[in-house]
Parts: sequence; C-alpha cells; structure tokens
Amino acid sequence: MAARTSFSGETAPCGSVVDGTRFHDDDDEGMRVEHIHYGCGCLDYRDDFHDGSTRHRVTHHSGKVLLDEELRGE
Repeated sequence: MAARTSFSGETAPCGSVVDGTRFHDDDDEGMRVEHIHYGCGCLDYRDDFHDGSTRHRVTHHSGKVLLDEELRGE
C-alpha cells in the first residue's frame, strides 16, 4: 500500500536538519520502495525488488551522488 508522509527536523545527507516527504510502497511479494525527498533538495532512494536485489542511491542537493549501491539477489 502506497503512503506519502511529511516529516520535520530530520538530518539530510548534507547534514542540514530539514523537513521533507517520505514515499513508501510495497506489495506482499517482496517489492518495497522508500523514497525520501528532503527540503534542501537531497534525495535518498531505496528499492528492494522481488528477486531479493536492492538499489540504494543517496544524492546531495548539489547533484553529487554520495552513495550508489546495488546488491544482487538470488
């Protein structure tokens, strides 16, 4: 079930304490998505797929990619 929630006072990847929005969705078969949009412009995306693989990408508000990780499942 998809849900979008707002948050306040969380530390963004750049170190700033800001407000933002979190989007979460999953199904009963292993797919899970969590995307966080910080008020400063930083992004934190984590996607877990049905085959057990995971993609995690964190981007600074300047556009610099701080983390780009892909873990293979089965």
